[in-house]
Amino acid sequence: MGKIIFWIVVIFVVLFALRMFNVAKQRARRNAEKEKPKAVEAMVQCGQCGVFLPRAEARIAAGGIRCNDPKCGARG
Repeated sequence: MGKIIFWIVVIFVVLFALRMFNVAKQRARRNAEKEKPKAVEAMVQCGQCGVFLPRAEARIAAGGIRCNDPKCGARG
């Protein structure tokens, strides 16, 4: 009977140690993600409506930079 209790305790200790190891790994991963700098993209202003939008989403039109809003008069 003593051997069974001993092995149960050993199994629980090993499982607990694995759990603590995984928690420590997750914390380290979260801290590493927080330290990464965010990508910064240049913002431009629509020449007609005045909305600021990322340069990648802006459309170049005859009158200058336009947004994607159909009410603004931008064309594909």
